[in-house]
Amino acid sequence: MQVPVNVSMEILDWVIAHIKIDALPNQIREYLNLWVNGEKEPTFNQVEKVSKATGIPLGYFFLQTPPVEELSIVEYRTIDSIELKNPSRNLIDILHDMDQVQTWMHEYLVSEANSPLVFVGGLKSTSSFETFAQKVRSLLGISYKWYKDTRTVEESFSLIRTAISNAGVIVMMSGIVGNNTHRPLDVEEFRAFSVIDAYAPLIFINSNDSINGRLFSLLHEFSHICIGENSLFNDRYSTGKKVNKTETLCNAVAAEILVPQTAFINSWNLTIKENDVEQAIEILVREFKCGITVIARKAYDSGFIDYQLYQKIAKRAVKLYNDSRKRKKEQGESGGDFYRTAASRIDKRFFSMLVGSVQEGKTLYTDAYRLTNTNRSTFANLAGSVGGGTK
Repeated sequence: MQVPVNVSMEILDWVIAHIKIDALPNQIREYLNLWVNGEKEPTFNQVEKVSKATGIPLGYFFLQTPPVEELSIVEYRTIDSIELKNPSRNLIDILHDMDQVQTWMHEYLVSEANSPLVFVGGLKSTSSFETFAQKVRSLLGISYKWYKDTRTVEESFSLIRTAISNAGVIVMMSGIVGNNTHRPLDVEEFRAFSVIDAYAPLIFINSNDSINGRLFSLLHEFSHICIGENSLFNDRYSTGKKVNKTETLCNAVAAEILVPQTAFINSWNLTIKENDVEQAIEILVREFKCGITVIARKAYDSGFIDYQLYQKIAKRAVKLYNDSRKRKKEQGESGGDFYRTAASRIDKRFFSMLVGSVQEGKTLYTDAYRLTNTNRSTFANLAGSVGGGTK
């Protein structure tokens, strides 16, 4: 016989306010409804099930008063929304995980006598997005027409990610919390975020976004780091509407690096001679190897199309991507090679330093497993696949 446990009504109200109850399994919803209505008392096993299903730590259920969680980054969301005033447990837990990664990296770099990164907050005074974009290219060691050196948007993303990591920024990416495939990150809630630190600034990319979206987010968030301001990027269309001056600037910088204005106008004028507007946009997508939304936005900002057409193209692109994801899920397509996927989530520079620190006895294996969501076997195999190895 299971003995009931005491969970205060104040805690239950807090739990309900911090979850999406409609997305929970029927049994979990039934438990919560019975408890809140006072029809039944919870047992410890039931509380464990609810904790696992909601992502709320088990210990929270037995507090006398609701916990106070540090979520200041939510204040930096691109577009104000009711939903993000109560962020999901998945977002909260990813923020917590990334805070641990950033804290370890900061302490490691300081212990190794590294200097603060001068570009963090170093471009605050830059006025025009063109000048800002050129300084970013210089920081990343890429040319004005860097995209001509890549064949696909995947290659473009890899090139930019590597350049940003080499500059000293931790770039992490995932579409789930930890290794839990039942806790996907909602791209409607956020596309990416960045957290400022003088030694170890961090960018996190939601890999449930399209590859084009990830590429844009990566440059958008790097711009925030150069300005020295945290960011929670939740603008799905990169509209430039209903956002502050900083967001507008970061959008413009990302678009300028992806599609330089002068090069765009020259290509547009040549392409539009023999194609209609939407055909021209499709052709330029292939030339610049970026998303159709970025090209459409460039066309709108340049006065070549109206806002209505831009919105139509942007929303259609999101729908096509969502339909594609849904179709793959229904067809049961696998996530590919486990170690390749795991490696793609972790910043290579961070991982290399972590492996080195473990080998030197400065970091415990248990801490390394926690920071990388691995265990003894998977950590060693991951170290071998990424490069290097463990002793």
